[in-house]
Formats: sequence, structure tokens, C-alpha cells
Amino acid sequence: MSVVTVTVTGMTDIDHWDLPPDREVDGFAECTLTLVLPPFAPHSRATRTSVDGFAPHDPTRARAFVESFPTVEAVLDELPPTDAGPEHPGDRADLDLVRVGCWGNVIAMADFAITDFGDFGALLDTTTALAERFPDARIIGSASLDGGAHHVETVVHLPGGLRLYSEGWADGDRYDLDGDPHAIARAVGIAPEVLAARDFDLDGAPWSVGWTAFGHFLLEPYDPWGYKALRMSHFRVRHTEDATLRMEDVWFRD
Repeated sequence: MSVVTVTVTGMTDIDHWDLPPDREVDGFAECTLTLVLPPFAPHSRATRTSVDGFAPHDPTRARAFVESFPTVEAVLDELPPTDAGPEHPGDRADLDLVRVGCWGNVIAMADFAITDFGDFGALLDTTTALAERFPDARIIGSASLDGGAHHVETVVHLPGGLRLYSEGWADGDRYDLDGDPHAIARAVGIAPEVLAARDFDLDGAPWSVGWTAFGHFLLEPYDPWGYKALRMSHFRVRHTEDATLRMEDVWFRD
């Protein structure tokens, strides 16, 4: 009787990319989302100036979160811890790097797969899936992508289904706003005079309002982004096939 040997390729050998890892990306971006779980502290009128008050980072929770994230198919490597400062991709390999922080009731993630030029709805779809999974959380996501023109998105999900979504081009050529920002502010406990003091004119032309800054303001006192003293887990992942195809379209347009 003849014996047939079958070799099964492991999941870690699968690569959805059609481009080499050293291919330079077109443009730069910042793509972040933050979940705040109850109980919620009163909103802070002042922007946080240090990481005082954040619980220690929990790397075990961070890995569990990234493994269940909608754009991620598998974690390929856990890298040395990083921080919550700004980070931009340089080449294709960088697009598969994600950062995750878990500090008590605050979870934050940076993933280049959640941005696009408004064609795919990556940020909205991803945060909607998280809102279904964490219905009691406040979820704020933002994606800023500059590839010659500047595209920005901000999305807010609050418990009870209240949502705000802004998306378009920073020059106002096309900009859409869905939701009531005043209702969002009231739900988080921000008075109109506080908004005015911070120069947020929520009734202005949608493209003229700093929605990314508004989203960060909604997070106070929980906004983690921009702090190099705040530790986060750092992973190299394999994104899902859909997310990879989307990133190829967004980041490599020639």
C-alpha cells in the first residue's frame, strides 16, 4: 500500500499582501479608537497634562482585545511595549503593526486598517461592531489620512445608541455629518458654555468644526493619546483579507 504524505500549511504562513514589506506607503495617517467602560468620571473641563490617574497597563487584556478585533485575523508577534505618542507608517510592513492599551476601564487601539478615503467605511464599521460588543461603553474613533489631500473621520458611540459620525475632506470640498453633536455633549455632561470656552462651534459648517479635537475632548479625563509616558502593547498582526485589500487600495494608489 502506498503512503501519501500531506503537508498542511499553518495559518501563520498565510500572507494576504500582494506587495513586498519594504514598499513605501503613500501619505501618512493617525488612526485611533478608545473605549471607556463604566463607571464614568465627571467630564473634565481641563485637558489632561500627565498620565496620573491611569491604571497600570494590562498586557494580557490587550492581547485578548487585539485577537478579537474586527480587522485582525491573527497575532503574529508580540513586540516590546511602546507608547501612546504619534506614530506614522513608513512602509508596507508598518501597516501590520498595532498598539493596544488597557488601563482599568480604558481600552485604546491604533490600527492603520481602520482608515480610508470615505470609500469603505472602515472606521464606522469597526466601531459599530465594537458598540454591539460593548453596549455600555463610550467609544470614540478618529482617522486622519493625508495622501495629497486630507481626509478626516470621527465617530462617537454612546450607551443607548446615541451616535455621531463626521467624514469628508478637510478643505470642505465634501463633508458629511450624521447625528446631533449637542445631544452627544449633553450626554457626556458638557455644558454649552464649556464648549464655547474651548471654541467648539457645533453649529458651524461641518467641515469647519474640529471633530477630531471634539472627540478627544469628549474623552476627558480618559484621553490617552499623545503621551509617551503611557505604556501600550505592540503587536505585529495579520489583518483579515478584506482589511488587507482595503489597505492596498488606500496606501498604494499608483
